[in-house]
Amino acid sequence: MRLPGIITATLLFMANPGYSHAAEDATDIMRESDAIKRVDDEIARLTFHFIAADETDKQVIYTMVWKNMSGKQGYDNKAMFFTESPLDRKGVAYLGWLRDKDSDEADDEWIYLPELRMTRRLVPHKQGHKQNDDEFGRSLLDRYNLDPRPSRLDEHRLVGEKTYDGQPHYLISSTPRHGQGLQDPADQGDAATVARRLNWVNKNTLRISRIQSFDADDRELLDIKFHWIEIDGYWLWQRVEATDPATREQTVLEISDIKINNRLNDRAFSKRNLEQGVSRFN
Repeated sequence: MRLPGIITATLLFMANPGYSHAAEDATDIMRESDAIKRVDDEIARLTFHFIAADETDKQVIYTMVWKNMSGKQGYDNKAMFFTESPLDRKGVAYLGWLRDKDSDEADDEWIYLPELRMTRRLVPHKQGHKQNDDEFGRSLLDRYNLDPRPSRLDEHRLVGEKTYDGQPHYLISSTPRHGQGLQDPADQGDAATVARRLNWVNKNTLRISRIQSFDADDRELLDIKFHWIEIDGYWLWQRVEATDPATREQTVLEISDIKINNRLNDRAFSKRNLEQGVSRFN
Protein backbone atom coordinates (compact mmCIF):
# COMPACT_ATOMS: atom_id res chain seq x y z
CA MET A 1 0.00 0.00 0.00
CA ARG A 2 2.05 2.92 -1.30
CA LEU A 3 -0.46 5.76 -0.98
CA PRO A 4 2.08 8.58 -0.75
CA GLY A 5 3.56 7.71 -4.09
CA ILE A 6 0.13 7.89 -5.61
CA ILE A 7 -1.87 10.67 -4.15
CA THR A 8 -0.66 12.56 -1.18
CA ALA A 9 0.36 15.89 -2.38
CA THR A 10 -2.23 15.58 -4.70
CA LEU A 11 -5.56 16.93 -4.80
CA LEU A 12 -4.42 19.50 -2.51
CA PHE A 13 -3.18 22.40 -4.50
CA MET A 14 -6.16 24.70 -4.18
CA ALA A 15 -6.70 27.97 -5.94
CA ASN A 16 -8.25 31.18 -4.72
CA PRO A 17 -11.31 32.46 -6.61
CA GLY A 18 -10.76 33.00 -10.35
CA TYR A 19 -9.40 36.18 -11.82
CA SER A 20 -8.44 37.56 -15.23
CA HIS A 21 -4.86 37.46 -16.41
CA ALA A 22 -3.57 39.67 -19.18
CA ALA A 23 0.12 38.75 -19.44
CA GLU A 24 1.10 36.21 -22.07
CA ASP A 25 4.62 35.32 -21.00
CA ALA A 26 4.67 31.55 -20.48
CA THR A 27 7.11 31.65 -17.57
CA ASP A 28 5.06 34.31 -15.77
CA ILE A 29 1.84 32.37 -16.36
CA MET A 30 3.28 29.15 -14.94
CA ARG A 31 4.86 30.99 -12.01
CA GLU A 32 1.52 32.57 -11.11
CA SER A 33 -0.27 29.25 -11.52
CA ASP A 34 2.37 27.78 -9.18
CA ALA A 35 1.62 30.38 -6.53
CA ILE A 36 -2.06 29.57 -5.99
CA LYS A 37 -3.00 29.15 -2.36
CA ARG A 38 -3.63 25.82 -0.67
CA VAL A 39 -6.17 25.21 2.07
CA ASP A 40 -4.83 24.62 5.58
CA ASP A 41 -6.26 21.12 5.85
CA GLU A 42 -8.86 18.81 4.32
CA ILE A 43 -10.95 15.76 5.15
CA ALA A 44 -12.53 13.99 2.17
CA ARG A 45 -13.63 10.70 0.64
CA LEU A 46 -11.50 9.47 -2.27
CA THR A 47 -12.84 6.93 -4.75
CA PHE A 48 -10.40 5.50 -7.28
CA HIS A 49 -11.62 3.73 -10.40
CA PHE A 50 -9.09 1.57 -12.24
CA ILE A 51 -10.71 1.03 -15.63
CA ALA A 52 -9.21 -1.54 -17.98
CA ALA A 53 -9.35 -1.38 -21.76
CA ASP A 54 -12.34 -3.76 -21.67
CA GLU A 55 -14.07 -1.23 -19.33
CA THR A 56 -13.98 -3.45 -16.24
CA ASP A 57 -13.82 -1.17 -13.20
CA LYS A 58 -11.97 -1.93 -9.96
CA GLN A 59 -12.68 0.53 -7.12
CA VAL A 60 -10.74 1.50 -4.01
CA ILE A 61 -12.19 3.97 -1.47
CA TYR A 62 -10.42 5.92 1.29
CA THR A 63 -11.15 8.59 3.83
CA MET A 64 -8.32 11.10 3.63
CA VAL A 65 -7.18 13.45 6.39
CA TRP A 66 -4.56 15.97 5.21
CA LYS A 67 -2.71 19.03 6.52
CA ASN A 68 -0.57 21.59 4.73
CA MET A 69 2.75 21.90 6.57
CA SER A 70 4.25 24.64 4.35
CA GLY A 71 7.79 23.50 5.09
CA LYS A 72 7.36 23.31 8.87
CA GLN A 73 9.72 20.69 10.35
CA GLY A 74 10.94 20.11 6.79
CA TYR A 75 7.62 18.65 5.56
CA ASP A 76 5.34 19.73 2.74
CA ASN A 77 2.26 17.98 4.16
CA LYS A 78 1.06 15.28 6.52
CA ALA A 79 -1.67 12.83 5.59
CA MET A 80 -3.61 9.80 6.76
CA PHE A 81 -5.63 7.45 4.59
CA PHE A 82 -8.15 5.01 6.05
CA THR A 83 -9.30 2.20 3.74
CA GLU A 84 -13.08 1.85 3.39
CA SER A 85 -13.22 -0.52 0.40
CA PRO A 86 -12.56 -3.24 -0.67
CA LEU A 87 -13.88 -4.93 2.45
CA ASP A 88 -10.89 -7.26 2.82
CA ARG A 89 -8.70 -4.15 3.22
CA LYS A 90 -11.06 -2.18 5.45
CA GLY A 91 -9.26 -0.73 8.45
CA VAL A 92 -5.83 -0.73 6.84
CA ALA A 93 -4.49 2.80 7.29
CA TYR A 94 -1.53 4.85 6.13
CA LEU A 95 0.29 7.78 7.78
CA GLY A 96 2.74 9.93 5.85
CA TRP A 97 4.89 12.90 6.77
CA LEU A 98 5.83 14.00 3.28
CA ARG A 99 8.70 16.12 2.01
CA ASP A 100 8.62 18.62 -0.81
CA LYS A 101 8.63 16.98 -4.22
CA ASP A 102 12.20 18.05 -5.05
CA SER A 103 13.60 17.29 -1.57
CA ASP A 104 16.56 14.92 -1.26
CA GLU A 105 15.23 13.60 2.06
CA ALA A 106 12.99 10.56 2.30
CA ASP A 107 9.36 10.71 3.41
CA ASP A 108 8.43 9.27 6.81
CA GLU A 109 5.67 6.67 6.46
CA TRP A 110 3.79 4.09 8.50
CA ILE A 111 1.06 1.54 7.83
CA TYR A 112 -1.45 0.12 10.32
CA LEU A 113 -2.51 -3.52 9.81
CA PRO A 114 -5.68 -4.19 11.84
CA GLU A 115 -5.50 -7.98 11.55
CA LEU A 116 -2.14 -7.82 13.38
CA ARG A 117 -3.04 -4.78 15.47
CA MET A 118 0.36 -3.47 14.51
CA THR A 119 1.80 -0.29 13.02
CA ARG A 120 5.04 -0.65 11.12
CA ARG A 121 7.30 1.86 9.49
CA LEU A 122 7.60 1.67 5.73
CA VAL A 123 11.01 1.42 4.12
CA PRO A 124 11.98 4.73 2.48
CA HIS A 125 11.43 4.63 -1.26
CA LYS A 126 11.65 6.83 -4.31
CA GLN A 127 8.81 9.32 -4.45
CA GLY A 128 6.25 8.16 -6.97
CA HIS A 129 7.44 4.53 -6.96
CA LYS A 130 4.72 1.95 -7.43
CA GLN A 131 4.68 -1.74 -6.60
CA ASN A 132 2.80 -4.18 -8.78
CA ASP A 133 1.53 -6.15 -5.78
CA ASP A 134 -0.43 -3.31 -4.23
CA GLU A 135 -3.82 -1.87 -5.14
CA PHE A 136 -2.15 0.90 -7.13
CA GLY A 137 0.09 -1.31 -9.20
CA ARG A 138 -1.76 -0.36 -12.40
CA SER A 139 -2.70 3.20 -11.46
CA LEU A 140 -2.01 5.97 -13.96
CA LEU A 141 -2.19 8.57 -11.19
CA ASP A 142 0.81 8.91 -8.94
CA ARG A 143 2.52 11.61 -6.94
CA TYR A 144 4.69 12.55 -9.91
CA ASN A 145 1.81 13.58 -12.15
CA LEU A 146 -0.58 14.84 -9.46
CA ASP A 147 1.84 16.94 -7.45
CA PRO A 148 2.38 20.11 -9.51
CA ARG A 149 5.96 20.25 -10.73
CA PRO A 150 7.62 23.50 -9.57
CA SER A 151 7.74 25.85 -12.54
CA ARG A 152 11.33 26.86 -11.72
CA LEU A 153 12.53 23.42 -12.83
CA ASP A 154 11.40 23.88 -16.44
CA GLU A 155 11.63 26.10 -19.49
CA HIS A 156 8.17 27.24 -20.63
CA ARG A 157 6.97 28.25 -24.09
CA LEU A 158 3.55 29.54 -25.12
CA VAL A 159 2.65 27.47 -28.20
CA GLY A 160 -0.95 28.54 -28.77
CA GLU A 161 -4.40 29.09 -27.37
CA LYS A 162 -7.47 26.87 -27.60
CA THR A 163 -10.96 26.60 -26.16
CA TYR A 164 -11.40 23.68 -23.78
CA ASP A 165 -14.61 22.87 -21.91
CA GLY A 166 -16.03 26.17 -23.10
CA GLN A 167 -13.17 28.26 -21.66
CA PRO A 168 -10.14 29.92 -23.34
CA HIS A 169 -6.83 28.27 -22.46
CA TYR A 170 -3.14 28.95 -22.89
CA LEU A 171 -1.19 25.98 -24.29
CA ILE A 172 2.21 25.99 -22.58
CA SER A 173 4.92 23.49 -23.42
CA SER A 174 7.25 22.76 -20.49
CA THR A 175 10.62 21.05 -20.88
CA PRO A 176 13.19 20.42 -18.13
CA ARG A 177 16.05 22.78 -17.50
CA HIS A 178 19.53 21.26 -17.58
CA GLY A 179 19.88 18.77 -14.75
CA GLN A 180 16.17 18.85 -13.87
CA GLY A 181 14.90 16.07 -16.10
CA LEU A 182 11.30 14.95 -15.95
CA GLN A 183 10.73 11.66 -14.20
CA ASP A 184 9.02 8.61 -15.58
CA PRO A 185 5.28 9.07 -14.79
CA ALA A 186 4.50 5.36 -14.81
CA ASP A 187 7.80 4.17 -13.30
CA GLN A 188 8.32 1.82 -16.21
CA GLY A 189 11.79 2.68 -17.42
CA ASP A 190 13.41 4.81 -20.09
CA ALA A 191 10.87 3.89 -22.79
CA ALA A 192 8.22 5.93 -21.04
CA THR A 193 10.34 8.89 -19.91
CA VAL A 194 8.57 12.22 -20.27
CA ALA A 195 10.43 14.77 -22.41
CA ARG A 196 7.86 17.54 -22.20
CA ARG A 197 4.42 18.36 -20.86
CA LEU A 198 1.70 20.41 -22.52
CA ASN A 199 -0.20 22.40 -19.88
CA TRP A 200 -3.71 23.67 -20.65
CA VAL A 201 -4.00 26.75 -18.40
CA ASN A 202 -7.34 28.52 -18.06
CA LYS A 203 -6.79 32.13 -19.18
CA ASN A 204 -9.29 33.54 -16.70
CA THR A 205 -8.32 31.63 -13.56
CA LEU A 206 -4.82 30.20 -14.21
CA ARG A 207 -6.09 26.81 -13.05
CA ILE A 208 -4.64 23.91 -15.01
CA SER A 209 -7.42 21.96 -16.73
CA ARG A 210 -5.38 19.38 -18.60
CA ILE A 211 -1.82 18.05 -18.83
CA GLN A 212 -0.54 15.93 -21.71
CA SER A 213 2.82 14.18 -21.36
CA PHE A 214 5.04 13.30 -24.34
CA ASP A 215 8.25 11.33 -24.86
CA ALA A 216 11.31 12.43 -26.85
CA ASP A 217 9.65 11.28 -30.10
CA ASP A 218 6.60 13.41 -29.25
CA ARG A 219 4.49 10.32 -28.63
CA GLU A 220 1.73 11.05 -26.12
CA LEU A 221 2.18 9.00 -22.97
CA LEU A 222 -0.56 10.27 -20.70
CA ASP A 223 -3.56 12.63 -20.79
CA ILE A 224 -4.83 13.98 -17.45
CA LYS A 225 -7.96 16.14 -17.11
CA PHE A 226 -8.88 18.07 -13.97
CA HIS A 227 -12.42 19.05 -12.94
CA TRP A 228 -12.79 21.71 -10.23
CA ILE A 229 -15.36 22.67 -7.58
CA GLU A 230 -15.55 25.85 -5.49
CA ILE A 231 -15.94 25.50 -1.71
CA ASP A 232 -15.83 28.51 0.63
CA GLY A 233 -13.95 30.60 -1.91
CA TYR A 234 -11.37 27.90 -2.69
CA TRP A 235 -11.20 25.88 -5.89
CA LEU A 236 -10.49 22.18 -5.36
CA TRP A 237 -10.21 19.13 -7.55
CA GLN A 238 -13.49 17.20 -7.68
CA ARG A 239 -12.53 14.68 -10.35
CA VAL A 240 -9.27 13.74 -12.07
CA GLU A 241 -9.22 11.52 -15.17
CA ALA A 242 -6.02 9.94 -16.51
CA THR A 243 -5.96 8.07 -19.82
CA ASP A 244 -3.19 6.06 -21.46
CA PRO A 245 -3.64 6.89 -25.18
CA ALA A 246 -1.95 3.65 -26.24
CA THR A 247 -3.94 1.16 -24.16
CA ARG A 248 -7.07 3.28 -23.44
CA GLU A 249 -6.79 2.26 -19.78
CA GLN A 250 -8.00 4.89 -17.32
CA THR A 251 -7.62 5.85 -13.69
CA VAL A 252 -10.36 8.14 -12.36
CA LEU A 253 -10.23 9.82 -8.97
CA GLU A 254 -13.44 11.23 -7.47
CA ILE A 255 -13.27 13.46 -4.39
CA SER A 256 -16.43 13.90 -2.30
CA ASP A 257 -17.68 14.76 1.21
CA ILE A 258 -15.07 17.52 1.29
CA LYS A 259 -14.45 19.53 4.47
CA ILE A 260 -11.71 22.16 4.48
CA ASN A 261 -9.90 24.30 7.06
CA ASN A 262 -10.91 22.15 10.02
CA ARG A 263 -8.15 23.58 12.26
CA LEU A 264 -6.37 20.25 12.44
CA ASN A 265 -3.25 20.24 14.60
CA ASP A 266 -0.22 18.61 13.03
CA ARG A 267 0.12 16.52 16.24
CA ALA A 268 -3.07 14.74 15.17
CA PHE A 269 -1.00 12.95 12.52
CA SER A 270 0.35 10.33 14.89
CA LYS A 271 0.61 6.56 15.04
CA ARG A 272 -1.84 6.52 17.95
CA ASN A 273 -4.54 8.28 15.92
CA LEU A 274 -3.76 6.06 12.96
CA GLU A 275 -4.57 3.02 15.09
CA GLN A 276 -7.74 4.56 16.53
CA GLY A 277 -9.25 4.80 13.06
CA VAL A 278 -11.21 7.32 11.06
CA SER A 279 -13.89 7.89 13.76
CA ARG A 280 -11.40 10.20 15.47
CA PHE A 281 -11.98 12.70 12.63
CA ASN A 282 -15.73 12.30 12.03
